[in-house]
Amino acid sequence: MRSHDKVFWGWWAVLFVLSSLWAVANPLMASPDEPAHTVKAAAVARGQLLGEDTPGGTAVDVPYFYNLVTAYPTCYMFVPDEPAGCDLVPTEELDTPSGAITPAGRYNPLYYSVVGLPTLLPEGDGALYAMRIVSAALTTFFVALGLRALAQTGPAPWAVPGLAGALTPMVVFLTSTVNPAAIEITAAFALWSLLLALLRHPDPALVRSRLWWVALATTFFVNARGLSLLYCAVLVAAVLLVSPWRSFLDVVRTRAAWPPLAVVVVACVAAAGWVVGTNSLGSGDAVNHPDLTFLPAAKLTFFAWDGFVLNMVGQFGWMDTPLEGWVLMAFAAGSAFVVLAALAVGRWRERAGLVAVAAVTFALPVVVHASQAHFLGFIWQGRYILPVAIGVPVLAAYVLHRRSLEVPEAWAPGVRRIGAQVAVVLGALLAFVQLAAFLENLHRYVNGERGGWFSLAPDAWLPPVPLAVLLPLALAATVAFGVAVGWTARVPAPAPADAGTAADDGALDDPAADAGTAGEDGPPGPGRAAVGSTGRLG
Repeated sequence: MRSHDKVFWGWWAVLFVLSSLWAVANPLMASPDEPAHTVKAAAVARGQLLGEDTPGGTAVDVPYFYNLVTAYPTCYMFVPDEPAGCDLVPTEELDTPSGAITPAGRYNPLYYSVVGLPTLLPEGDGALYAMRIVSAALTTFFVALGLRALAQTGPAPWAVPGLAGALTPMVVFLTSTVNPAAIEITAAFALWSLLLALLRHPDPALVRSRLWWVALATTFFVNARGLSLLYCAVLVAAVLLVSPWRSFLDVVRTRAAWPPLAVVVVACVAAAGWVVGTNSLGSGDAVNHPDLTFLPAAKLTFFAWDGFVLNMVGQFGWMDTPLEGWVLMAFAAGSAFVVLAALAVGRWRERAGLVAVAAVTFALPVVVHASQAHFLGFIWQGRYILPVAIGVPVLAAYVLHRRSLEVPEAWAPGVRRIGAQVAVVLGALLAFVQLAAFLENLHRYVNGERGGWFSLAPDAWLPPVPLAVLLPLALAATVAFGVAVGWTARVPAPAPADAGTAADDGALDDPAADAGTAGEDGPPGPGRAAVGSTGRLG
């Protein structure tokens, strides 16, 4: 098995297990808007892509059970001291046809068509856990795909912590729930990494396969939520800003690139058609908050950014279970290292790209939210901008990677060795943060936020997996997360045999180094081919 395939399967296994543990350790419906998304998924699985608009959302017809689940969190949501032991008694047979209201009724059905399949099983909590597991498998697949793209570019010890740092505890938490934000964030993660690998580390043998993965990630990304198309445009613009223009031209000229690029266009047109046709971004005509005109709303949003950052890193449940401050500081120390290092050694275009993505991450919520606040009120959450925000550490990782490949040959072993050691340290720190987040969230729902840590309260909630089994598995999964960071940093370069498929994906007319890009991004790394300066792909 090739080294980058080992990276893919290893990371998918680690992340899927970790996400699945979150799925069973978090009470059902203990996630922002999970009841609404569950009802939407059950409706889509039964062929109801849209329903009838009502004042509270969209009316759909689903089994009574999926109406009942909307009441699951009512006894503990927004009450951090209350364990999650709601006692609900059904008043009808669970499979009785029933009407339900979902605020997610106008959302694009692609994600729901996958996670909604378990709702066709007999009604019960088992179907809900199965939905979470399916969502975990789908979303962690895209994360592993992004890490595989990095591994295809050769040894990347300085870059691996950046990609791992983009996986905040909030991202892992969302992958364990039924929420289209999870697929939006993880598909964006894959797309960031795939495009940066494609254009900053060109390899003619991988053009076709990389672009088909780009097409898949783009399809799920742009069809996730209403703002996904805008986020995708920001992502592509940022990648083009920091990549050699000739690399982009070489890709679009190759015939092997045209079919996957056509899929990308179709996916984007379909996403735009859904948004326009359903008016899924519409706020209605009623001005419900006349005092929140643009400038006051922009000011409120601007000064709410400390809360948005907390929400992006770790604010679980119904935004009532935040990470402790010291855990946030530990995460900031680990994730900021790669970004600051990239700003220190990057070229001017790379620094400009990093600053631009950070600025858009900050400014876009202010503009978008302020323009809608007089209709909807103050509703923005930090996780909404995560598809763009994770681009900062991912882009920083690729900047460091490129710079590390450009050091003189005599220095290369030492640079790689130091990078691998740094990756081990940062991997251990990030794994600790993941474990702390898991335990803190579990404790809140078992005993309540102020409950004891070493004994069960009389009204404690217990997950379906015994704590004696769940806790060792969580420890093992988070340790495996840290080990995967250190291991990936030491993965060797792909075997030269990979180049044997170059004829299939469009061979280079001239395999010489790309003189057109050397001035901007330096010479290719040791042992890596570059796109020809005059030749083109295909």
